[in-house]
Amino acid sequence: MAARRISVLGATGYTGRLIVAELRRRGVAVLAAGRNAEKLRRLAAENGEIETMEADVGDGAALDRLAVRSRVIINTAGPFIDYGEPVVRAAIGNAVHYLDTTGEQPFMKAMLAHDTWAREQSVAVVSAQAFEVAVADCAAAVGAEGFDDVAAVQVTYVAPFHASQGTQRTMLRMLQSTGYAYIGGKWVEEAPAKMSRRVEFPAPIGRVSAVSFPSAEVITIPRHLSVRAVRTFMSVPPIAARLLSTTVPAVRALIRTPLAQVLNYWLGSGTGGPDEQTRAQDAFHIAVDVRGVRDGRARQRRVLVRGRDPYGLTAVIAAHAAVVMCRETYNRSGVLPPAAAFEPRRFLDYLKEFGLTYQIES
Repeated sequence: MAARRISVLGATGYTGRLIVAELRRRGVAVLAAGRNAEKLRRLAAENGEIETMEADVGDGAALDRLAVRSRVIINTAGPFIDYGEPVVRAAIGNAVHYLDTTGEQPFMKAMLAHDTWAREQSVAVVSAQAFEVAVADCAAAVGAEGFDDVAAVQVTYVAPFHASQGTQRTMLRMLQSTGYAYIGGKWVEEAPAKMSRRVEFPAPIGRVSAVSFPSAEVITIPRHLSVRAVRTFMSVPPIAARLLSTTVPAVRALIRTPLAQVLNYWLGSGTGGPDEQTRAQDAFHIAVDVRGVRDGRARQRRVLVRGRDPYGLTAVIAAHAAVVMCRETYNRSGVLPPAAAFEPRRFLDYLKEFGLTYQIES
C-alpha cells in the first residue's frame, strides 16, 4: 500500500492551492484531489513531488479511495452544507482525521451528529481551520481562563478583504440557510443583522458600527466553554447598520427565489481570488469580549487580535493543524471545535511567526 499522506480535497481551488503550496513549503508529502485532471496536472507541475487523484465529492467510492490513502483529509470543497458531509463520513468510516476551512453554521451544527461515531473511530473532525473562527475560538478560550462563570462572549470582526469566487458563492449559500445565535444556553434561529451595536477598537480604528451575523463561533465556543450567550458581529458603515436590519430579510427572501441561480451564474464556476500583493494588504482585527464572574466579582476581559492576509493565514492554519494531527502523540477525537482540537494559547502563539498578534486586556 502507498504511504498515507495529508490529502487536500478541492486542491485546485483558490484556498486549496494555497494550502498545497504551504504544505510543500514545509516539506510535507501531499495528495492533491479534485475533479479536473488537467488542473491537477498543472498543480503538480507548479509544486513538484505531489501525488494527484481525481475525486468528486458526489462519488462515495472515490472518497473512500482517497481516505484509505490519507492520514488527514483537508477539505476545501464548498459550500459545505451541500458537499461536506460525504467527505466527513468517508473520513470517519476509514478512521482518518478530517479538517476543513468552512465557517458555515448549519453544516457545523449538523456534523455534531457524528461526534459519537468519530470518538468510536478515534478520529478528530475539526471544522473552521481558517483565519475566521479558529483564531477567535481559541482567543475566547484564552480570554475565559480563570473565570468561575462565563455569562457571554461577543466576537467582533473588522475584516474588509477581497473575497475569492468560492467565498462569494459560500456567502450566497449561507444567506439561503438558517442562521443561529446562542442565547440562554441554546442555539436559536436568528436572522443576520438583527442586532447592532457600537464597538470600541484601539486607534487608528476607533469606534465602529457592527451588526450581528451568523459566524461559526456561535457553534464552536459553547462546545468548549460553559457559556450562556454567544454572538458574532462584523463592522459596517454606520448608515449600513441602520439599513441592514430592514433590508436583510427582503434580500434573504429574494435569494430563496430563482434569483439565486442568476447570482450563481454571475459569480461563475471559477476559483479565482486576490493576488499575493492584494492579499498582503488585507488586514483584519478581531475583538473577543468575555463577560462573567472571576474571584466572586463581575469581570470583563478582551482579547484583541490583529493580522494580515486572511487567505494566506488560512493556509498556514490548515497546514499546521494537519501536521499536528499526523503526529503519533495526537490523541483527540470527536467532532471538535478548534480550541478543543488544539491547545488554544499555543495555537495563537504559533501564528505570531506569520504576523498574527494578540493582547489580553481586562
